[in-house]
Amino acid sequence: MRSVNSKVYTKKYYLTDCSGYKEFKESNGRKLNTIFLDLIKYIEVNSSTKVLDIGCGRGEMVFYCASRGATAIGIDYAEAAIKLANNTRSKQPKIIQDRAKFIKMDAKILKFDKSSFDLIIMTGVVEHLYPEELDVVFHQIRRVLKPAGKLIINTAPNRIFNDIAYKYYCYPASTLLTSFWNKLTGSKYPNIAMPHDIRTESHQIMHINEPTFFSLYRLYKKFNFKGGIFSTNITVRKQILSTRDILFNLLVFLHPFSKKFPLNIIFGSDFISVLTKNK
Repeated sequence: MRSVNSKVYTKKYYLTDCSGYKEFKESNGRKLNTIFLDLIKYIEVNSSTKVLDIGCGRGEMVFYCASRGATAIGIDYAEAAIKLANNTRSKQPKIIQDRAKFIKMDAKILKFDKSSFDLIIMTGVVEHLYPEELDVVFHQIRRVLKPAGKLIINTAPNRIFNDIAYKYYCYPASTLLTSFWNKLTGSKYPNIAMPHDIRTESHQIMHINEPTFFSLYRLYKKFNFKGGIFSTNITVRKQILSTRDILFNLLVFLHPFSKKFPLNIIFGSDFISVLTKNK
């Protein structure tokens, strides 16, 4: 079966390229980046919750769930990820260490009993799996997720956004607006990334199955999951947005309207899916 070589997921990748690496290094895994902050809005755990984080990477979501009382297990097939997560675990308070565990494991062979978990999380995993791998993984998820359990998935990027919306609307609109504004005011309001930079070198190697709204919908329907598919956008994000920032987000990313269906099909940069099993 086709698969991305686990050796491409190196310690260097997790500490210099993988989303959230700056926050991770600043806080020893306690500070979450914007992707995780969007995700945790849908996560509710307590001391009776058993969590599985598939493709846990550095372990941020495991530590988050453990800090809120849950028993959390993170698995990853990349040895570098598990070593990094376990090293970070050793620096956490003992109560977190007792609740958090990391295991090197392939998601296609989940070595857990049937109905073991109340919550399964997958952040930035779907786009790294070939379609035939996804089928196997979802069979495994259905088996180990409790009947009333929840599956929360983050996927990035939305292939339609990268190939169409960003390239042909967002970037040109940003270039025109920032150029006009800076000439008018003499300021240096930054443009967004160049079109060819939206996919990094690692993305081109690892993202072998970038999803769309429709491909996710078909996947969930195939494996009898129900729920919602929500989106986030590449917008200016600050604790306090200026009027200029709000206007930029509106004109360049159509935010906040692009978070809603049907605009999110094209303008959602990534998707968060909150799912339960159909009986």
